Amino acid sequence: MTSLIPWRVKRDDAAPVLWNDDWFDRVWENPFKHFLAPFPNDRFSHLPKVDVTEDKSSVTVRAEIPGMTEKDIGCTWNDGILRIHGEKKNDHEEKKNGRRYRECSYGYFSRDIPLGDTVDWKKAAAKYRNGVLTIKLPKAESAKKTITVKIN
Repeated sequence: MTSLIPWRVKRDDAAPVLWNDDWFDRVWENPFKHFLAPFPNDRFSHLPKVDVTEDKSSVTVRAEIPGMTEKDIGCTWNDGILRIHGEKKNDHEEKKNGRRYRECSYGYFSRDIPLGDTVDWKKAAAKYRNGVLTIKLPKAESAKKTITVKIN
C-alpha cells in the first residue's frame, strides 16, 4: 500500500516523507512556534546595542542605553575587556479613591567588549547624553606602531 502514496523529500533533510503535506511533522518539530511568535526571537534583546569604531588614534564605543542616568551605568576595564553594566530600579505607588496602585520593576545588564591591550584605559573619557553612552579610548603607543615581518 505504501507504493501508492507519493514520496517527497523534506526541505530540511534528505529523509523521505509520506504524504503530500508534511504538516503533522512540522507541528511536532516545534509545537509552540506559532504561540511564541509575538515574542522577540533574540535572546540578547535586553543587552544594549553597541558600535565600536576605530581610527588611527583612538577606539570609540557607543552604547544605546535609554531611560537611565549616569549613576545607574558603570564601566570597568579588566584584562583587555571593557565591561559596560547598569542597573535600573523603578518603584511607583499611587493612592486614589481608597485604592492603592503599585508597580515595581528591576533590570540589570552587563555587556563585555574585548579590546585587548590596544588602548590606554587610563586616558579614557566617557559621556552619557540622550540615552547614548560614548566612551573614547586613546590607543596605546605600542598599538600605534606597525611592525613588518619578513617572510623567507
